[in-house]
Amino acid sequence: MKVSLKNGKGSKVHILLDGEYKMTVDSDFYLLASLADGKEITEDELMALEEEVNVRRAFNKASELLSRRDHSGKELLFKLRQKGYSAGAEAAIEKLRSYGYVDDSRFAFSYAEELRRLKHYGKRRIEQELLKKGVDRCVVSEVVSSLEFDENELADLITRKYIRNLDTDKGVQKTINALVRAGYGYSEIKDALAVLTENEGDISDE
Repeated sequence: MKVSLKNGKGSKVHILLDGEYKMTVDSDFYLLASLADGKEITEDELMALEEEVNVRRAFNKASELLSRRDHSGKELLFKLRQKGYSAGAEAAIEKLRSYGYVDDSRFAFSYAEELRRLKHYGKRRIEQELLKKGVDRCVVSEVVSSLEFDENELADLITRKYIRNLDTDKGVQKTINALVRAGYGYSEIKDALAVLTENEGDISDE
């Protein structure tokens, strides 16, 4: 098969084989691939070229997604497939891993801290959210075990968000249910409520 090249818009280069359009690449790829107008290539060379093009396209799209925010490897793979970059997606992500642009451990620690700080989630909910992002369970366990919560921190959260609920038994139960959904354990919640009760007692004694 004979390669012929045509310049496209901007930095695009159209590749034709035996006069029929085959694919479009950017000029950087064209130079790296050492393609030349009139060059003869075999079927195997064509397959290798197509694979390389697909990996590059997936790599570029993944880089664009990563420029917006960090992703886990599995989350990134899902998005690439969803956007039509299935071919070459896995190889592109492995290349990004080798460059340090995809790091599930770094992502998990960062995302866990974000969920804790902005969403006020407890350990159980953070664990669930990390698993949803496709982070390996071993990494999730390491991240979650590194998080430290105490009853005073949770008591502060209750004071900020749920203090109006604590006047009635029904309100207290509603608060407990909300905190369980947010990933806190019953014992944690009980301890935090006890801290609030003690604080109220201290104030009333003054």
